[in-house]
Amino acid sequence: MGRNPMENPLHYATPQLRVGPPVTYAAAQRTLNGYDYVIVGAGAAGCVLASKLSEDKNTSVLLLEAGGNNQNVLASKVPLMFGELFHSEYDWDYNTVEQPALASRKLYWPRGRILGGSTSLNAMMYHHCAKSDYDEWVSVHGCQGWGYDDLVPYFRRMEKFTPNPSRPTIEAANRGAEGKWSTGYSWLSEIGEKGFLPACEEVGIPAIPDVNTNQGTLGVTRFQTFIDRKGERSSMATAFLTPEVRQRPNLYIGCHAHVTRVLFDCLTTDVPTTIGVEFQSSKDPTRQNFQVHAKREVILSGGAVNTPQLLLLSGVGPADELTPLGVPIVHNSRAVGKNLKDHLCPTPIICKANPSYTLDYLKSPLKSLPALLRWKLFGSGPLTNNVGEVAAFLRTVDFNFPESSSPPADFTSGSVGPDIELIAAPLSFIHHGEEPAADGEGTFSIVPTHLRPRSTGTISLKSRNPHDHPIINPKYLSDESDNDKKVILAGLRVCLRIIRSASFQKYFEPVPINDDPASKWWPYSSSNIEKISDENLIRFMKEKAFTLYHPIGTARMGPDPSRSVVDLQCKVYGVKGLRVMDASVFPEQISGHPTAPIGAMAFKLSQMIKEGDTSGTPFSAHL
Repeated sequence: MGRNPMENPLHYATPQLRVGPPVTYAAAQRTLNGYDYVIVGAGAAGCVLASKLSEDKNTSVLLLEAGGNNQNVLASKVPLMFGELFHSEYDWDYNTVEQPALASRKLYWPRGRILGGSTSLNAMMYHHCAKSDYDEWVSVHGCQGWGYDDLVPYFRRMEKFTPNPSRPTIEAANRGAEGKWSTGYSWLSEIGEKGFLPACEEVGIPAIPDVNTNQGTLGVTRFQTFIDRKGERSSMATAFLTPEVRQRPNLYIGCHAHVTRVLFDCLTTDVPTTIGVEFQSSKDPTRQNFQVHAKREVILSGGAVNTPQLLLLSGVGPADELTPLGVPIVHNSRAVGKNLKDHLCPTPIICKANPSYTLDYLKSPLKSLPALLRWKLFGSGPLTNNVGEVAAFLRTVDFNFPESSSPPADFTSGSVGPDIELIAAPLSFIHHGEEPAADGEGTFSIVPTHLRPRSTGTISLKSRNPHDHPIINPKYLSDESDNDKKVILAGLRVCLRIIRSASFQKYFEPVPINDDPASKWWPYSSSNIEKISDENLIRFMKEKAFTLYHPIGTARMGPDPSRSVVDLQCKVYGVKGLRVMDASVFPEQISGHPTAPIGAMAFKLSQMIKEGDTSGTPFSAHL
């Protein structure tokens, strides 16, 4: 019973209510039964850590997840159905505060609240990102041991790649074949294959068969995905928390366990020492507090929003922010919740296409039934499409736009590092896909994404109540140099060239000029693209921009405790027995999709822990 995900996680808790002052616990508390490692958050990092650490049968691991089990959630299994999880019980359903640069709009941030975290909820983009991204972590941010060459072995060890004879040949040496995480190529539309790919080449973006090598990601490609041979999502939960792993007697998984704070002993040790966590069952309306104790370490893997929120609730953060809220200070860490960066999509470019070439009809429950039956019987067909089926990565400084007065500066991570990604999808992708195409119409979306923002934001507490969503303020387009806006404008103009290309136009219908930002159609005709001013593009961006929800950096890794939250072993500065592993530790934004990097980093950290890089003397030695 204790080996499987439980609807009621109290089975795993020390059976007592909270006792003692908020942050001072007697050493005797640690004599209670506990686990060697308590991992908070079963997302990309938490699933990998729990799986790898529990390989040692003498090590006990408890994995706590605020959401539910992933195993019977159809919308998580069927690749193209992931949008149905948005705003559901499986989504934290976050929103930013109003963004002044985007017409004072609040932007929606979906985040996975389910085993697998956002890997059970997002588009299944398998991407290592650019080699120079990680080398920049080392050369600029001092994160020795986390360069590209350090992580490549873990990318390979995680992956089980399935070649596709109808796709370009991929060098086997660049792919993993024996790992747990299934990757490969999903269903691809004709528009993506014969429209977008050659159109990009026409405007000077070369084709690249494999973006996951040390050669970099520049070029246009058929995107590799984490969809398995059965046509199902291969999340970090399905890959690393398999039925066999869940049956390990030393691994315990608690679902519906909302961790409310980390517990510290501040009396019997010179440095605040982590002894466990406190949580509430989301199935219990009384919200009683229960404790779980860790013999060696607590590892926070809640993501770039939940991890800093939990640190702040636990008294690790800026004292001047926590004291007014009445949070007792455990360690005054100025960087917690700071350095937030995200990938902003200025506006989707929606092109009117022949409906027979698009997948908009799948939004209809009735019209989608044949495709669903095909998926159930054969694990194939359009429902195995990843939405983001093809993409182009480019450096905006490589393009010249005489019609623009704002050329961008180069803030990429290096000569092979892009600053814009153009994601193409054979359906309407407005407001995260929530706004469907008009009945009977077909659409093709190009979603430009700004990969290397200079603007930085914050995560902060709204109150001491752990159930209040934190204040998310990414401060989009707030960089003093205004370069974020310049890069975005250049990326939009590349899109305008693509939709005018011969390969692209044969699939699409010109739409009359429309200067209304509320219109879903772009002001497109073959004769006026160069006449669209920067001001008009900015108007559309303010009304239509959304996020690709890749937040990072809020518990940043680095060698300087005054500027970072964790050291190079991901140990939290100023306390003992506490680590962080998720996208919050990224020292700088990467130029692509973060799922694979998070998994590889968690794999590497598990190996470091196994090899004896623990937080110090076991707690029992202090008793």
